[in-house]
Amino acid sequence: MSRPGAGAAYEAARIRFELGEAVRLRRGQLGLSQAELAERAGVERPAVAGFEAEEP
Repeated sequence: MSRPGAGAAYEAARIRFELGEAVRLRRGQLGLSQAELAERAGVERPAVAGFEAEEP
């Protein structure tokens, strides 16, 4: 991470991963499918899938 901005990029990726994981876990606790969550959130199902699939 010696390149300028590498630390900030890594931190942003980590946050995206943690948010996606939190959404995935909570969705499971509520017993919702990705399609059901997408409908409730007013987005398309692939948006939920993509959000949940973020990797660090």
